[in-house]
Amino acid sequence: MDFAFSKKNYILLFVGLAFMASGLILMVGGGSEDPTQFSDEIFNFQRLTLSPILLAIGFIVEIFAVMYKGGRA
Repeated sequence: MDFAFSKKNYILLFVGLAFMASGLILMVGGGSEDPTQFSDEIFNFQRLTLSPILLAIGFIVEIFAVMYKGGRA
């Protein structure tokens, strides 16, 4: 039986999913305990810079994993 993806494709897919999941997890939170108080925690490096970079890397890896053919013809 011939599958559409090889083992390497599936590994790359899971790596991309891990990057995207970690980016989404890092983006969560930052709210204030008191809804009447504003929290500057939402503007930190983790949420504004690191998380979008991890998400972008995840999407790039996913696209590469789907397009990768390897040694097959």
